[in-house]
Amino acid sequence: MITLSIKAVFDPVCPWCYIGALRLTRAIDVYRKTVGANDIINIVWHSYQIDPDAVAQPLVEKMASRFGREHLSRMQEQLLDMGKRDGIKFSFESTVGNTQNAHRPLQLAKMKKGSEMEQLSTRLVLEIMRMYFEQGGDITSIRDLGLAAERAGIDRSEAIAWLIDGRGTDEVCGEVEEAQRMGIRGVPWYGFNGRAVVNGAVEESVFLNNLILAREDALKAVTSSGTISLNCQG
Repeated sequence: MITLSIKAVFDPVCPWCYIGALRLTRAIDVYRKTVGANDIINIVWHSYQIDPDAVAQPLVEKMASRFGREHLSRMQEQLLDMGKRDGIKFSFESTVGNTQNAHRPLQLAKMKKGSEMEQLSTRLVLEIMRMYFEQGGDITSIRDLGLAAERAGIDRSEAIAWLIDGRGTDEVCGEVEEAQRMGIRGVPWYGFNGRAVVNGAVEESVFLNNLILAREDALKAVTSSGTISLNCQG
């Protein structure tokens, strides 16, 4: 049995982060069926903020100001077409804004235990992005984030209390600063066993290949030393 660690840096308002997360989980599913059913795969999610100065506003207004109102319909059509490949039905009723609050529940999830592949933190990341991208949610709303946490398996009242108390803020800021020190300038970003790096929402086959290569490296480590040390380096 091999243990693999994936460091995933993301921002929940990035559509490619949502697509990448879905593709990564599908690649892991294929890996389990075809390569290593008993291997342990830990995804460690790390925070990143594309626009830390963002103000809360309707997503359509943000898109219009960025791309021009005359291009809004075309951009929406492109997003809808892009989502079909991965079974995503993008909503444009969402509210965008500073994502610090959206990252903070992840720190609560990291304190708990969950089964691998469907570990709590991964479920939470997916539910928060599903809430924002598909359900017309408000990425800045404590209520909406609490509902997403509940769907992931966290008690809603506990998640809301966590957010109201401001807990997890220091950890999120620390992770964002760490990403900056590492030279990460865009997301999604993935590191496999602290070595191979994948940028962007690549195809499932690319994720699968990196998992297989990471496994081969781990097996070599066992052969050479008899032990495995696979902590992500950052």
